[in-house]
Amino acid sequence: MTFGLIGWLKSRHKAIDYDIPVYYPSRDKRDNREWLVVNGLGGYSMGTICGANRRRYHCVLSAALYPPVWRHIVLSRVEELITIGSNTYELATSSWTSGVISPTGYKHLESFTFLPVPTWVFELNGRYLIKQLVMPYGKNEVYLNYHYLGDLSLSESGKQPSSEEPALTCRFLVGFRDFHKQVKGSSDDRYPQFVSPNQSMVILNESGARLCLTWQEGQYEAQKQWWWDYKYTEETNRGEPDNEDLFLVGAVTSKLRKGKDLSIGASFENAIANPDGHAEIEKLIERQNLLIKRASLPRSQRTDQLILACDQFLVPAFEEDRKAGSRFPEANQEENRNLSVLEGYPWFNDSGRAALMSLPGLCLSTRRFAQAKAVLKTFAGRRKDALVANRTVNPKEEGEKTPTLEYNSLDTSFWLFWATWHYYRITRDKETVTQLLDELCAIFTALEDDTIYGIKLDHSDGLISCELPSVEFSWMDSRVAEIPITPRAGKAVDLNSLWYNALASLHNLLGESDLEYKSDEKLLSRLENRLKQTKEGLKKFWNGELSCLYDVIDTPSANEKEKSRKKDASLRPNQLFAVALPFRAFERDQEKQILAAIENELITPMGIRTLSPNDTQYQGLYGCGFEHADQYHRDLSYHQGTAWAFLLGFYCDALLNVYGPLPETKSRIKIILSPLLEHLTQESLVGGVSEIFDGARPHLARGCPAYALSTAELMRWQTWLSRQ
Repeated sequence: MTFGLIGWLKSRHKAIDYDIPVYYPSRDKRDNREWLVVNGLGGYSMGTICGANRRRYHCVLSAALYPPVWRHIVLSRVEELITIGSNTYELATSSWTSGVISPTGYKHLESFTFLPVPTWVFELNGRYLIKQLVMPYGKNEVYLNYHYLGDLSLSESGKQPSSEEPALTCRFLVGFRDFHKQVKGSSDDRYPQFVSPNQSMVILNESGARLCLTWQEGQYEAQKQWWWDYKYTEETNRGEPDNEDLFLVGAVTSKLRKGKDLSIGASFENAIANPDGHAEIEKLIERQNLLIKRASLPRSQRTDQLILACDQFLVPAFEEDRKAGSRFPEANQEENRNLSVLEGYPWFNDSGRAALMSLPGLCLSTRRFAQAKAVLKTFAGRRKDALVANRTVNPKEEGEKTPTLEYNSLDTSFWLFWATWHYYRITRDKETVTQLLDELCAIFTALEDDTIYGIKLDHSDGLISCELPSVEFSWMDSRVAEIPITPRAGKAVDLNSLWYNALASLHNLLGESDLEYKSDEKLLSRLENRLKQTKEGLKKFWNGELSCLYDVIDTPSANEKEKSRKKDASLRPNQLFAVALPFRAFERDQEKQILAAIENELITPMGIRTLSPNDTQYQGLYGCGFEHADQYHRDLSYHQGTAWAFLLGFYCDALLNVYGPLPETKSRIKIILSPLLEHLTQESLVGGVSEIFDGARPHLARGCPAYALSTAELMRWQTWLSRQ
């Protein structure tokens, strides 16, 4: 028989107000699709449907030591076995470096869903056990909830069930570490613990960091045993170290009673007094319903899932940054705290570029205006001269006190203009935008007056030039041995399209009578002159031979004595921004030709290629086609043909700008989004949208499996379609 998981969930959690997707894995092979839950602090729980850890990032509980960054694995695995009468069933699935898969709990897995929380239904010779994992919002905690249903066929036939009392044993495996690393076993005495009734406190390091285990009832047995050579297959595929040893700190054995819950809690630092997984699920459902209701969108399963997926990326901004003197002190209040955006799970930190580019999708499309305001204030407050901090960088060593901010991009500053313009267009929040205008004007003035880290404004044509060949100041910033893979020194088309859009956005906002912003007349005059000059200067990017735009012009020669400047005619998606942004410099006919070039050579069903397949440098397979591509080869292909999903959103902008909101445009956008919506529910990480895809068929998902920009752009355009 097939277990009715949806019916069971809705009978247990009557507040559920959305459709639940259910997956029925094959019992003949492992279902390696991933699931993810987060706590809003940077911490997460993540794994596979089959139960095996396939990445070094997979774990039951991770926590950010400096929220939202410097994440550590706190509890790696909980491996369960259930004894019913004389039979014992292993529920876990593990891969080992020997190639052995043992135990094989996936063979008992009947069904799975990730909503409202990851839920597994195990069928054990006619008996059913349901496992749920819930991570409360705003806490470094996770709860495992087990519900035993027994033999359902006996209930249906009217026969009396047996008086058996199954026993569930949960084994706790620990490897406390930075989540980019792995633990190797040793003879050292690791992880001392203090056990009391219903609780064990495990000391994780010399600083006294603690894992607190709590159970409702049961008998705990402390242990000290290394389990050697777990195999992480996805790390093999990524050319990374792929094995780890985990330490068994103990196991708790509890009786299961039919129709009753058994909850186990794990937390970082602060112990859980009384674990109640069911109550935590109810709280989470209430929050999910609120997010969906707030968005006020026509209901559909995929739209609801996107709304919930968007919530995963919003995190508090690193606090030390605020204490150091943010220009927006009122945002320190808890009800209006500074927010940032994690670029992606599991491995990316928060990012200024990702936060500002994804703000319309994550916050405005979902009507989370207070959160949008908090994100804008965070990054406006992180301005230094003309640059806005792009990343929060983890401490490099244990002894380092705090993370640091990295100022390594110019486009992040220009995305602040773009995000502010979108925010004001939708919210009409005069007070916030008036504050932000101070920062936008300061960026403009800094670029007008100074050369910063090799960035300078060419006063002869109004274009921005990045003169240092060793530095990348836009999104194509991958490097190998400190050398840019896509050197774009000179005047880049994306940066200058963003620069023109920033000038026009600022000019429009300063001209808004509702804002009543008192701008300096001299600044306004300079802005108007620069706007006209830059629009004219952008015409230099037109490539009449190919009927599209050069990627870079006026590239400085390596020979200092040589005065000639080069042009790069590589067909890349950077020219898409010249057509996709709200304010543009090219004629409509030229925009159509740019789109035609992109459509002919760059567009794929899952994203837009970063380089034309006709280019000799093109890499159609992420990792340059190597089966186990290491970081070097992944970086070589990152912007050399790999397709990026988020660019499809800007392609939709370009279509709308060029052709208008015609029925044909709407139909085309709907077709464009369809493969990514299918990917959202069926591939890679269920309920998530991947970062990148192979440029070559069959366009397999690669990179980060839950990426903020991909999710935000899909949300933004799903919202647009639903409101037409």
